[in-house]
Amino acid sequence: MENSVQLVESEQRFRSLFENNPDLILFQNAAGVILDANSAFLDLLRKSKAEVLNHPLTDFLPPHLHALFNEKLAEAIRGTKVRFDAEVQFADAEPRVFDITKVPLMVDGSVRAVHMVARDISDDTAARNIIQQQARKLNTIFESLTDAFFLMDHNWRFAYVNGEVERLLHTEREKLLGRTLWSVFPKELGGVFHQQFEHALTQRQAVHFEAFLDGVQRWLDVKAFPSEEGLSVYFSDVTDRVKAHQELYRQNNDLQQFTYIVSHNLRAPLANLMGLVDLLSSMEPARPEFGLTLEHLQTNVLQLDGVLQDLNTILAIRDTPGVAPPEQVLLADVLTQAIDTLQEPLEQCGGTVHLSLAEGLSVHGNRAYLYSIFFNLLSNAIKYRSHTRPLRIAVQGTRHPEHGVQVSVADNGSGFDLARAGSDVFKLYKRFHTQQPGRGLGLYLVKNHIETMGGHIEVQSQVDEGTRFVIYLH
Repeated sequence: MENSVQLVESEQRFRSLFENNPDLILFQNAAGVILDANSAFLDLLRKSKAEVLNHPLTDFLPPHLHALFNEKLAEAIRGTKVRFDAEVQFADAEPRVFDITKVPLMVDGSVRAVHMVARDISDDTAARNIIQQQARKLNTIFESLTDAFFLMDHNWRFAYVNGEVERLLHTEREKLLGRTLWSVFPKELGGVFHQQFEHALTQRQAVHFEAFLDGVQRWLDVKAFPSEEGLSVYFSDVTDRVKAHQELYRQNNDLQQFTYIVSHNLRAPLANLMGLVDLLSSMEPARPEFGLTLEHLQTNVLQLDGVLQDLNTILAIRDTPGVAPPEQVLLADVLTQAIDTLQEPLEQCGGTVHLSLAEGLSVHGNRAYLYSIFFNLLSNAIKYRSHTRPLRIAVQGTRHPEHGVQVSVADNGSGFDLARAGSDVFKLYKRFHTQQPGRGLGLYLVKNHIETMGGHIEVQSQVDEGTRFVIYLH
């Protein structure tokens, strides 16, 4: 008696779940005939149970869906659970999208009927379609941008890349999506891009900067905007503009230097020559002063010739069309070459050079310029060494997080008064060691070479302690 009560209660619970379920539920036999239907199905069709039972489901479906539903029914009858989506307009009902599941009902090892559940997903589908439409519109907008654009998540992974990124970075979006920025450009980890992007994400502030991307050898103008999803990054190639600005700066600097040469170094010997020529023309050759005046004339001619040679050297270096194009240069190679060239004067003064460079450290530049830079700095260290202690020169090279490659050349020589020298350190004909011969051309050439390659140089010096030059290159 107790088992009968439990069975009745179980049937009542099942019937309640069946009738009150918001999803459409049907039982069908192998022929597709509806054996039972719940209230949700009847309400959608606006029909009574008597009008639905013992009719094939296809009687209430549009003809173009008959084949699909019969195919899925056949799969379920063979004992397979099937699931599919379909947009259905049942007879006398509004078209809706359903997530449909057909489960075979097994009795004694064989399929006796099929249990079908259809869940209305019209609203979800509509929302998904709207999202997809918006995504397509955004994609169209991003692809039409003249700037390169990509999205990064908080783990630095590329989430979206437009076509301009592919063009500027010489890659394909399939090779970027899902990868981290630092796995694509490992040399930039810790550099300007990393620091700026990290600041944007952590401080929730937009950033705008220009930086040299070593991986593609281009200058980029970059804007990055943080969001909940990560970072939106826009960038454009400004290499030509940066190079033009550098060239304009160099030409303006050259003009200032040439003006100085003409106004100071050419005017004095030329004025002296004119005066001496006038004096000689009015002087008897037999007079004792004639020979002395002639010597002064020769001295001023030599001074004028030296100035003209300096001008020719500067112009030749700047304008020679045969200068090799920039290349990737191992710094150890050019430094070793410069040290070998100066080996004899180093041995004569008992000097040593300690070279400490990061393994494989290289820069993108002109090999001849790099050799000239290090030759001039090392030869200056030899020339202006202290005579109270052996010369020691330390050359160190590392990759700097903000400035690319940093190379320092430090000596323990006589040094000079940097406060008095001020901004004249790298100008033509500016000298700070009167006890040694020279024309003040070397450091001008060093600075000119470095800036031509897009870098810059700094100097630190103390009298009788030594001098340290720091070079920043890409």
